[in-house]
Amino acid sequence: ILATLLTFVGFYFYPASLIGQRQKKIKQDLTFALIHMSAVAGSGAHPVSIFELLAESNDYPELKKEIKKILNLVNLFGYNLTTALRAISLTTPSFEFKELLNGMISTMESGGDLKNYLNAKAKDAVNTYRLDRQKQVEALGTYSDVYTSLLIAAPLLIIVTLAIINSIGGQIAGMPVSVVAWAGIAGLLPLLNVGFMIFLQITKPEL
Repeated sequence: ILATLLTFVGFYFYPASLIGQRQKKIKQDLTFALIHMSAVAGSGAHPVSIFELLAESNDYPELKKEIKKILNLVNLFGYNLTTALRAISLTTPSFEFKELLNGMISTMESGGDLKNYLNAKAKDAVNTYRLDRQKQVEALGTYSDVYTSLLIAAPLLIIVTLAIINSIGGQIAGMPVSVVAWAGIAGLLPLLNVGFMIFLQITKPEL
């Protein structure tokens, strides 16, 4: 019964997990891809050429998959660019990429300047990227303070307290103080450090 439930939960959440991972990777690629797109658009290249150059680059592996879909619709199925962009915007897992494609569609269909639009989006993306990095640095500073307090200062105070209790011949929960101290030093403290490292690994930013 347990195996059946775990299998059901795995099949239910695994696709959502994959979508979440793709969203993060596309967002990660998009900031620098926008700078690239803005530079190509500034040279006066045709909009399709912007996507062709990105597809040839190996710098944006996850975004490249979405761009290849656009090019396949244009080159193999004969879609015009705005129709291809609209089709991919409906299926991409990334909200940021969807917003970019819809903005490009609106700009091209209204006769706007695609170069200015991509330039503005690139500047916004860079500013957002800098703010995110700043928040992550501040979070790491907070984690550092927590680590120093809980896993360095607190154990030292506890060891001093245990030493005082041991010197007066006391016990803790019926056990000798030396046993409790060694259990904490050899068992609990390493586990807490490993747990903290796992937490940092999970919460670290994708660069």
